Amino acid sequence: MQVLSGTQSLRVDFGGEFSECRADSEGAALQIKIPLLAGAASSPLLEGGTVTTAGIFHIADSPSGRAGIATIGVSGSLEDPAFRLYRELLEHVGDRQIYRVWNYVPRINSKHGALENYRAFNIGRHRAFEERFGDRCSDHMAPASAVGIDDGRLAVAFIAGEPALENVENPEQTPAYRYPLEHGPKSPSFTRGAYGTAGGRTLAYLSGTSSIKEHRSIGERQLGAQFGTTIDNIRIVLGRMGFGDALDGGGDAGREFTFYLRRPDDLGAARELFRSIVGADGIAATRFLHAEICREELLLEIEGIFWRR
Repeated sequence: MQVLSGTQSLRVDFGGEFSECRADSEGAALQIKIPLLAGAASSPLLEGGTVTTAGIFHIADSPSGRAGIATIGVSGSLEDPAFRLYRELLEHVGDRQIYRVWNYVPRINSKHGALENYRAFNIGRHRAFEERFGDRCSDHMAPASAVGIDDGRLAVAFIAGEPALENVENPEQTPAYRYPLEHGPKSPSFTRGAYGTAGGRTLAYLSGTSSIKEHRSIGERQLGAQFGTTIDNIRIVLGRMGFGDALDGGGDAGREFTFYLRRPDDLGAARELFRSIVGADGIAATRFLHAEICREELLLEIEGIFWRR
């Protein structure tokens, strides 16, 4: 393990020409080849910590927790790269709880052989959880997102800590880790959200949320219909995490959103739809990115982080 002198933060930078981890004067960053449509280009993972390199990861530690970033090259199936990446991620997490994971999957809807890249990624990710935790691996899963990038490297960022957060599911959605086989040989390894107290704040992490009820997509290729279903799912999960008023900007909660769009030409319409829900302050706290969503028929995905002091 090597300490990177003078580094104090870990972050994700969007809009890069390629995906890589790099150190600079401000800390270490995961640069992602994903077009930024609007909003802030950088998203901090952990600030005020000590950054080290360990294996393929850059790791940041502070009194509030641990965060990490990494990329791995992909030349064929994503199963083995995903397994190796997650095996090392879980080693760095150790006895901490994973709070949130972000996955950036090369050409997520394309196929290598007969299997879609996202489904191959899910097999590798699940293998790593099962290897480490056995039959109860779903107890150790966390909120996550997985979107596509036009690049040859699989990338990941995570946040973990020792105070336990409580995972939540949406009663109107099948837990992702229990999806039936029609969605792939192994189900996606994530929960819909998690909340609790860490670092002196009450936190809530909302997974990437789309237009899905039970396990089926709703409103195929219809932006307005998919947006309405997505917002309904977000309200349900936020309510179960004690942040029911945060979407509309009520109460005292801080909030930050990332809004993924499959079609960049939908930015104007999507921003106005979202403004009608979150208001001008919410739009100012939203990053819009152009990315493939995990299912070809889905046009959008929204995630968020919420907090109270």
